[in-house]
Amino acid sequence: MKEKTVKKRNSAIELWRFLIAIAIVGFHIGFIIANTCNGSNGYYLESSNWFFGSSEVLWIFTITAGYFMVSHFKKRNADKEYKERSASSKAWEYTWSRIKALIPVLIIGYILGVIICTSFYYPDYNFQQVCTMIINSFWEFLGFHAAGLRSLGNEFFNLNGPLWFISAIIIVGYFLYWGLCKNEDFLSGIIAPFIFIFLGGWWCFTDTRASQTAWSTFGAQTASTNGTGGSATATTAIFGMNNGLVFVLMGMLAGIMLYYFIQKVKDHKFTSSGKFALTLLYLVAGGLLLWYTIYPPTWFGLERWTVALLCIVVIGLTLLNKDSITHALNNKYINGILSYLGSISLHIYMLHYPVAIFILKMFGPNTATTTYSFWSVYIPAVLITIVFSALLKELMDIFKEDREAAKLEAAKKAKKEVKQS
Repeated sequence: MKEKTVKKRNSAIELWRFLIAIAIVGFHIGFIIANTCNGSNGYYLESSNWFFGSSEVLWIFTITAGYFMVSHFKKRNADKEYKERSASSKAWEYTWSRIKALIPVLIIGYILGVIICTSFYYPDYNFQQVCTMIINSFWEFLGFHAAGLRSLGNEFFNLNGPLWFISAIIIVGYFLYWGLCKNEDFLSGIIAPFIFIFLGGWWCFTDTRASQTAWSTFGAQTASTNGTGGSATATTAIFGMNNGLVFVLMGMLAGIMLYYFIQKVKDHKFTSSGKFALTLLYLVAGGLLLWYTIYPPTWFGLERWTVALLCIVVIGLTLLNKDSITHALNNKYINGILSYLGSISLHIYMLHYPVAIFILKMFGPNTATTTYSFWSVYIPAVLITIVFSALLKELMDIFKEDREAAKLEAAKKAKKEVKQS
């Protein structure tokens, strides 16, 4: 697939990113809050499995992250001067560019978590306790949430826990980009498929799921835990890795392999029957993925790794852009709208949790006999988060334009001074 400018994003990719972002809002409302907070803090929210599957379909973000990371590398590495730089300098530059793009939202997400959750979710916390939580969670402000560097009390999990995912993408992205710069062929031909297959097989066998508080021990574990889920503690294992990092690592490795596969077949001329077959496959895989996201089907038992395969198939077909559905979504009439929705998808993900907490509290105390409906909380949470994300993106774009204009003006001034001298 040819590189596209920001103004010509793949609409189908952006649509999927947006849909998963708003679905994850439902997951955190209908599962984490509903099932872990029933009866505590005044909340009795009806238990709901709506959007439960989005926690696995979140893989779509990691696959696209891996794919576009390789695309970025290939584009930059075509420059001779860039190619001669060290792998470390290129990896740090790439990582810093990701951090700069996300850090305003990351900071605001944590600040909202501190203000809203300590004021509304934990109303009994005094000022001293809040300050202690913030200081003990300093590593999380630096983006090391997914590495396990957090307060030992895990208080910050309930302030804006979903930010573990952003942390994991940044951390894993650095090491994978370094690997691409150091030896692209070795990473893409040996490391990526080896880790994906063998680590993925272990995850599948143990039925492990993504969780920032769980620990994958790869067999090196104590008798107190099976290493596949739950909450990690100081006695969890003698060796292991945060499940959030493993989840993102495997997804990004899938995206890396997908990049080279698509480059291999993108110039193939599909017949009309071939395009029909791709469209049919897209309908089936996409339909199953959406259904699983909304309400995981139990009557034919889709397992996590089947869902992971569906994610790879759907994103692969979307990036290939040879089927009728992807082609239709990339038309000039809706391209701009869908691209914009996709551009705020990570903002939605990073800001939704404290917004949901705020709305729950604004609804007031509830009882078991007068429970909130899922939709009465979900709909305003999604709408407010979308509006908030759009406003924040607009402010960030204005700041970026002003900064670029200032740099351009400074360059012109410097050039003029050189001529005068």
